[in-house]
Amino acid sequence: MRFAYSSLSVAILSSFSSLSFAEQIQESEPTTLSPSLKLSTIVVEAKEENALGKTVYKQEDLKKSPNSSKNITEFLKVNPNVQLGHRFRSSLQQGELNAADISINGGLAYDNKILINGLSINNTINPVGAQQSNHPNQLMGNSQAAAINTDLLCKLTVLDSNIGAEYGEFSGGVISAETCAPQTEIGKIHGSLSYDYTSNAWSKVNFPSQDSRDAFEDSTDESAQPYFTKQGISLNSYGRLSEQWGFNAFASYRHSAIPLKTDFAESGQFEQQRQARNAGVKLFYDPSERTSFKLGASFLENDGLYFKSNIRDSESTQHSNSQNLYFNLNNQLDSVLLTQQLNYQRQQAGRQAAQNHYSWLNSSSKNWGKDKYSFEGHMGALNQQESRLKYTIKALFEPIETASLRHQFKIGAGYGHYKAYWQRPETAHVYATPLNLNGADCQSDNGTSYDACDTAPSLDGKYQGQYLSSKTSYYAGQLDIRQDRWHAFIEDQIHWNHYLTATLGFRNDYDSIHKQNNVAPRTALEIRPFGNERLTLLGGWNRYYGLNAFVNELNDRIDQFEQKYTRAQLEQGWTPKTAGKTSFTYRSELKTPYSDETVLGLSSKLNNTALSLKWVNRDNQDQLRKTKMNLEDLSYSYDNRGRSASDIYSLSIRNLAPLAFLGAQHRLALNADYTETTRNFDHYDSTDILTATPQVYYKGQLIDAEDRPAHEFHVPWTVRLNWEMQFDRLPLTLSHFLSYQGKVDALKREAKGYTDAQGVQHDAYTPYTTQNKFYWDLKASYRIPSVKNTQTILGLTINNVTNRANSFIDSSGSAQPDIGRQFIADVTFKF
Repeated sequence: MRFAYSSLSVAILSSFSSLSFAEQIQESEPTTLSPSLKLSTIVVEAKEENALGKTVYKQEDLKKSPNSSKNITEFLKVNPNVQLGHRFRSSLQQGELNAADISINGGLAYDNKILINGLSINNTINPVGAQQSNHPNQLMGNSQAAAINTDLLCKLTVLDSNIGAEYGEFSGGVISAETCAPQTEIGKIHGSLSYDYTSNAWSKVNFPSQDSRDAFEDSTDESAQPYFTKQGISLNSYGRLSEQWGFNAFASYRHSAIPLKTDFAESGQFEQQRQARNAGVKLFYDPSERTSFKLGASFLENDGLYFKSNIRDSESTQHSNSQNLYFNLNNQLDSVLLTQQLNYQRQQAGRQAAQNHYSWLNSSSKNWGKDKYSFEGHMGALNQQESRLKYTIKALFEPIETASLRHQFKIGAGYGHYKAYWQRPETAHVYATPLNLNGADCQSDNGTSYDACDTAPSLDGKYQGQYLSSKTSYYAGQLDIRQDRWHAFIEDQIHWNHYLTATLGFRNDYDSIHKQNNVAPRTALEIRPFGNERLTLLGGWNRYYGLNAFVNELNDRIDQFEQKYTRAQLEQGWTPKTAGKTSFTYRSELKTPYSDETVLGLSSKLNNTALSLKWVNRDNQDQLRKTKMNLEDLSYSYDNRGRSASDIYSLSIRNLAPLAFLGAQHRLALNADYTETTRNFDHYDSTDILTATPQVYYKGQLIDAEDRPAHEFHVPWTVRLNWEMQFDRLPLTLSHFLSYQGKVDALKREAKGYTDAQGVQHDAYTPYTTQNKFYWDLKASYRIPSVKNTQTILGLTINNVTNRANSFIDSSGSAQPDIGRQFIADVTFKF
């Protein structure tokens, strides 16, 4: 279905133009335990004291921040330890609904761990994914299995450094999202219903050149979307049904229509679509002050309708979803708080499409192509699935007093059973290389028809019919794999009066495929010279092991179902070609990537000001990367030769209580970061290694291709200002997000553009530098007086208020436009 302008959205747009910004908070909310339990105070202290590497955003922060896509990763543009990929601000694909990829402290997008209600929503099937919808073996995808609508969340926690031992299977950072808890009076149900709308008519694009404008407006490819209509609706409700029972139920639906031109002899239009659905329910049961239960289920889904502009019958539906069921039990025993959780998850991804692909010469029957060829069909259906059954247990003990020291121990363990499969339900053939049929028949003497054969003469009269003489067959089949994982951790938090807190921990991870014991030390030290929060000095050294996802084993073995054929004569049939690959190193046979972290920092709370300054160094080792095996058939393998290092310096200053002036309450937060990152690969599945020459010409000299600078997540410095204005006499909140980014170095590749003294040709890379970028995003929220216990809020988000012409350099070295001024209208009804 396609949405049009509504009178509601037009009314919102014409009402006002302003914005509201999110407050960044680093204090945690207390854990709800019995007031008589001394342990609850200890838990609160432990959480607050480890706040320098942790940022907590509340529900109001999520709602007030300018967030045009309403997903977690776009909201995190406010965090100084987070960088977003090029697509976040690009004007080329504003119709997409997928969450943008992010980097935390120099890591790549798939290095992060993203949780919702304690369950991972990382896409472990294909976190990089195919760039085109008609890849023969791979599905499209990104680092998250589904995009979570922030309207459904009440809390978002970002752990970027000094991350505790209970978290594992990441080497970037941890993002933990939580849906709402029923903290209401008994018998009352509260919640919200929201709707938002935008389109290309509400968006400006400032092109860096006339050529880029023409290419965009004449686009026939999903990588550039000149027209789109995007809107969504969400419902979130929660309440306490009795003293013991409570619930939270939520649902959201987002839709985008993206019409594109076709590229046939007779031009037309095809309307692509994207959809995102989130739904779930969570039940709370507290039979006593010492025991609480949670039971939850959720369904998260993304799907899209794609096509290729110059291929007839190229439509494909790509879908992914995450189905989750979890049970959580908290018990306050005499001397320990015991937490247990049992999860079952199933992630699925698939594609439905035409089974075979043909590359015909234009003929009287194959006449839709613009130039010499008429293309037809697709690469067939694909399915992948991963299921997870996981149990974790964690115990937080009462403090142990020894002399002037107080120890608080936390221990935990977990076991997971994982199964996955990759499946091609039917054999798919890709036919090419037409030869002259010379008027022969497409049927054999016994009456059977030859495949990929057409008796119609070519339009130029040179072929009296045609048959396709080469094909690649992708055979039907299924690959199955299973894995068992377990982990254990122990952590001791040591307090010396109010002057020192030291956290010492270890974590061990093991799995049945890699058979490696990955032991990760975690340490953090805080010194308070004055015995209070006036000054806190922070240090830490930690190791984080990433997830060498076992489903990689499936993708590495797919080529065993592939075979190439040729036929010189139609009646001779197909002759197989020999395969060029003779050896291969699978990713599951390699070491698990890890990151060593060093942290130094200080924080201060003085009068009404909170200040923090932090340095994080990440040394990433044994990173997974493609390596070239054979120059002739472009075959490849994998190795642990990927490496990267990052130094991140960040500064944060904010006021603790609102400042009153000019008839409003003001909250301000200034965040700045300086980042130095070197990386010898773009991601684990980068195809550049297949096509680049072994050595490349860069800055006047030949270097190894793997040593050229990385392209993604490479912004050197950014200054961010969050400014929220709550007016005293008007029901209006304005939130501002202003950011200023430094120039970014990028590369433009010229294939074999340099010839050395021996006559050997090498790829040449020319450095490009972008201009500084300035953004001012606004959100205005106007609260309309309503009946008792209800409220209507009109909202308007304006991205890039000043319509500054910012641009970025894509992977080919071409300048592409970031979004200009863009309007997003929304309305929320709270009850």
